Amino acid sequence: MSDRIPDAFWKYYDLYRRKKMSIQEFSARSGLTNAEIRKCLKALNSEKA
Repeated sequence: MSDRIPDAFWKYYDLYRRKKMSIQEFSARSGLTNAEIRKCLKALNSEKA
């Protein structure tokens, strides 16, 4: 799945992961919707399992 996650997600993911930005800020900066971000996060979590 990680090959289908957009570059814009990866650009801000670490800041979100470290709780340096909210999902709303993540969305505003990346240009992705909250739903798209949540879908990517879900995909990452399922890869770890």
